[in-house]
Amino acid sequence: MQFLRTALVLTLLAGLTPLQAAPPTSRRQWDLSPFSWLRRSPAEPGAPPNSHPVQVSAKALEQALGSVMVASPEGDEHLFDPNEAAELSRPLSEALAVARPGEDVELVSTTKRLGAISPYALTVTARLFVVEGRLNLLVHDARWDVAFAYTLTLQMPEYKFGSRTKTSPVVLKADGAERRRPDWLVLPLALSAPTPAAATAPAAAPAPVAPAPSLNLEQRFLRLKQLREQNLITEEEFAKRKQELLKEI
Repeated sequence: MQFLRTALVLTLLAGLTPLQAAPPTSRRQWDLSPFSWLRRSPAEPGAPPNSHPVQVSAKALEQALGSVMVASPEGDEHLFDPNEAAELSRPLSEALAVARPGEDVELVSTTKRLGAISPYALTVTARLFVVEGRLNLLVHDARWDVAFAYTLTLQMPEYKFGSRTKTSPVVLKADGAERRRPDWLVLPLALSAPTPAAATAPAAAPAPVAPAPSLNLEQRFLRLKQLREQNLITEEEFAKRKQELLKEI
């Protein structure tokens, strides 16, 4: 029985191994439509290494992408509409999980905003990468004429992506994001944040409650893994707690 328990814990530990040890994959592109796709691409010359590969849930990416606003002549609007953010999040999660430290993810996304029969659609081109648990989004274009121009010329457009060294005309904003430049946001990826404590009323004496059942070792490993995947603890805290749990085997 002790042997089976130890084997199970070691199996769980395999899932806690940093993703940097994962073998590379040959997949480089995720196609969603002729005008929407993602691909792994070499980072710009001189760029510092990214925190790739990294495991980020599709839900966290959907929330991050959906929070971004872009300035337009009609006022601020969502850079990605809700359905678009949801559709992009899964392949983006897969791409980040296999990208190398010297790779970015390039994105082209096109969606109609004026109704299904309208020939106009917003095309976004961007460069994405993760550093220290945060998603960097550099946008080069947010244009309405790309897909429409194709219907007139049948010539595929030449896409350009955001750059670390050159600023594009796009102006972005998002609640809780760091704004490196008007076209460059650094987005948090945590799924939830701690609820702030009440600032005024004194805390009432807590009512006596029954002690919570203690978690067994396997459950504690799983909980630790979930905390790291949701970026609720740092890599250093994760490694320290993992070593403490290993000593209990």
